[in-house]
Amino acid sequence: MNSDIEPRDNLEITLISIDGVINTILTNFFYFWYMSYFKRCLILLKAYLISLTSLSQQCPHPIINVELTTGIWASEIFWLVLDETGSQVAGPFYGYDNNTSYSLELCLEPACYTVWMEDSYGDGWQGGSISFFDETGDLLASGAVNASEYSLNLFTSDDCLTDLCDEGLTLYSVTITQDLYGEELVWGILNEDGGGILGPFSGYQSNTFYEEFICLADGCYSVWMQDTYGDGWQGAELTVQDMDGNVIASGSVPESSSEEVIPLPILEGCPIPGCTNPEAMNYDESANIDDDSCIRQSDNVQLYSNWNDASLPTNGFGGAFSDVEGLKVGDREYAVIASTMGAHIIDISSETPVEVQFLPGSSGGNYITHRDYHIDGNLLFAVCDQGTSTLQIFDLGNLPESVTTLYDSDEYCITAHNVFVDNDSDLLYICSTDGPTNSTTIRVLDVSNPESPSEFLDLGPWIPNCHDIYVENDTAWINSGPYGYFVMHIDENPTMLGNLDDYPVQGGNHSGWWIPEKDIYVFADETHGSPLKVVDTSDLTDMQVLSTLSSGTDSNCIPHNLMIRDDLVFVSYYHDGLQVFDISNPEEPNLVAWFDTHNQESYSGYQGAWGVHSALPSGKILISDIKNGLFVLNVEPELNEFCPWYFPELEDGYEVDLVFDEVWESDIVWVLNSESMSVCPACPGDLDNNGSLGVSDLTLMLSEFGCTTNCSTDLNNDGSTTIGDLLFWLSLFGTVC
Repeated sequence: MNSDIEPRDNLEITLISIDGVINTILTNFFYFWYMSYFKRCLILLKAYLISLTSLSQQCPHPIINVELTTGIWASEIFWLVLDETGSQVAGPFYGYDNNTSYSLELCLEPACYTVWMEDSYGDGWQGGSISFFDETGDLLASGAVNASEYSLNLFTSDDCLTDLCDEGLTLYSVTITQDLYGEELVWGILNEDGGGILGPFSGYQSNTFYEEFICLADGCYSVWMQDTYGDGWQGAELTVQDMDGNVIASGSVPESSSEEVIPLPILEGCPIPGCTNPEAMNYDESANIDDDSCIRQSDNVQLYSNWNDASLPTNGFGGAFSDVEGLKVGDREYAVIASTMGAHIIDISSETPVEVQFLPGSSGGNYITHRDYHIDGNLLFAVCDQGTSTLQIFDLGNLPESVTTLYDSDEYCITAHNVFVDNDSDLLYICSTDGPTNSTTIRVLDVSNPESPSEFLDLGPWIPNCHDIYVENDTAWINSGPYGYFVMHIDENPTMLGNLDDYPVQGGNHSGWWIPEKDIYVFADETHGSPLKVVDTSDLTDMQVLSTLSSGTDSNCIPHNLMIRDDLVFVSYYHDGLQVFDISNPEEPNLVAWFDTHNQESYSGYQGAWGVHSALPSGKILISDIKNGLFVLNVEPELNEFCPWYFPELEDGYEVDLVFDEVWESDIVWVLNSESMSVCPACPGDLDNNGSLGVSDLTLMLSEFGCTTNCSTDLNNDGSTTIGDLLFWLSLFGTVC
């Protein structure tokens, strides 16, 4: 608590009376030669007595807890509390330090108060904000000053709300979540004809939650929202609720847009345009007029679960999340998703994901845009690209009960862009890292003892840039931005094996994945409009691009990160979510499945899916979305088990076809063919079921020869009895079942 904050009068009187008693005792003992001994004892007694007179013990009313956070120029912050008559009942409070959090308690009888806030310079609280909570932790009020002054309602009595509206009007709550640029938010209420009846409301502070109250008669209204800069609301969402907590309207201004209007129906039968298709990404269950706005969310992918935390600070990308990893511990599977504050460990074993552990980053806040993780066994390796961070190593082997921190130090790494572990050699690779003594493009650490990493190698002399890296069996594939990618053999004396720095549709070389047994490397350029490339790596001195992969949604679409499993490339494709490609034939790859995590208005900037993980034993796919959190997905081709006797021409593997769809115009038919004797009949060709293939069976086949419908002798399942069936039967003639 700030020493300059004045206590309430009754508390001050109590403390003064105690001081008087103690000081009198001290004075009487002053002349004794052993005074110093008693003085120490009485000072301790004084501290004990004061501790017994805390506000919560004196106050006859429910305590109000105040949380105040300052930014810069905190000395300009001033606030107080007024009652309904305008009389001051608490404060004034001032004299704060920059970038500091304060907590204090207020003793106020239940009533209707106003919090008056001021910035003495007139340019707002510069990142500061204040929140009031009741004794149960429920938010009562929150706000900040955007210019010179601002007031907010602090209602601690239920009677306050009943008196706010005139007769015939109903009270509604309007909440606005945190926005990166609060000063750009404007909103108002329109009537059925589009005329303004409330607002416009503005003057909001960045990164601050707001709740306001409005009074409306029954009718059909709209909420008009504006972003004065024209790039959409950066994290804020406006929600209108009745006083029972029922949501009536919710929305925001989409990215790259200046305004948005959403219906606010406070009368049964109001027209509500929207998407009425339950399978659509933007399905609106309240809509009663289809406006042809439906957007398909997926093809051959099913949503298993989604997890998000709207309370996290929002960064410059308009969200809170970055990388994602996954692992299995015991019989449970977990996702590890990065946020602006640290690592969230989510149990994804059921359709209701649960956060079981949170691991704070060494640095956290709305300035964090990128954390990167790698899991090796049960070990989680973590770095961060912003702030005063560290290299962190955690043991997750005791999930969900606990996590052990093995290492947390800036000895080798303060910030870094990426981290990767080669589990064959226990070498840790840190890309673009700043350390306490020097910066380098790649620092390699020996983590065979994860509690005490040691420096193994600095690849700075060989590599000009490192954005990401993939390492397997001491072969490192280094994504080097404008320099393409490098391939190196890593030991005490590293060797350059190859470099691809000139290729079609070249961009900023960002990330990749190697399949050594097939001599295939797939990489992504983090550049608008640049597709992924599939590369033949059989000759590292002459690597050739065989094909490209793209979501094909827009000329400015951007791939980000990828993993490969079972000839399938899983890509987090920013605006397009998860995109899955079949590269079993690397020269003719196919898009086979997708799931969109982000309903974008524009392909400019960087929004949507950030990270992807495809290595869980269950086959679940993890996607981290910058705004929308964790998505747990099932990628599901249609399984076609076939009997090789009937379909000798079929082979195991995927088949893909694009067909017309009445609702969505096109649909990917994706089939996984799998040879299985279990679907073969016990005795094929035994048409008379006598246990052997003989003349009587041949007679039955010849009697149906030429049949084209419902043919009982159609042995190859082509819909007819022809020479193919006869030849197949003859190949089995004489078989005894």
